[in-house]
Amino acid sequence: MTMDSNFWFYTLSTIPQTLAAIIALTATFVIFKLNHIESRTQKEYDEIKEWIMPLLPDIEIHEITRLNDSAMLQKLKEGINKLNPEESNLGFDGYDKLRDLYKNVIASHKRQFDPTEQRIHEYLLEKERILTSLLEVRNNALYRLKKSLFFTVPSIVGSIIFLPLYESLYGRVVSCSIVILLLLIVLTIVAVVYTSYSVWKIARPQLR
Repeated sequence: MTMDSNFWFYTLSTIPQTLAAIIALTATFVIFKLNHIESRTQKEYDEIKEWIMPLLPDIEIHEITRLNDSAMLQKLKEGINKLNPEESNLGFDGYDKLRDLYKNVIASHKRQFDPTEQRIHEYLLEKERILTSLLEVRNNALYRLKKSLFFTVPSIVGSIIFLPLYESLYGRVVSCSIVILLLLIVLTIVAVVYTSYSVWKIARPQLR
């Protein structure tokens, strides 16, 4: 076994091991992050569901329970759009029910705020912002995980395919062998850099 074949062997065997370890760690981190996001999203979902009933009185209870997170957010936006903070009682016939819900929120936080129109409207806007942020973080995490797999899987598969041929790769077609090796190394570097960047981007958002 020559030095050249040794180089091929160690390079081709190291690439899939390194990338597999990185993907395993990344997947573990993403799953942990997603579990945290799902917990927060479910909490917001349950609270927003209580506001949808008075905001959209025409919607049936069984229809609300069927809504996914994105659909619930859309319904919340529809309800908020019906409110006019410039008018008395937000220009909304069911304002008394909104005020009662906000009183419950105040009581749960043990605060003594008056349930004014402005506070109710701002609170609903904050609920919209939080749920929007949670869904964006979740979608971004899933997108980056898929993109990371897009870069790492070809490198792993290519290394595994060429690994049994490592002794003959260098001696027969030198230029072709070098090109193959360089492509695998470049693709591996791209995969490692992108995956590391993705983990940093996923970890960066602070969930309230």
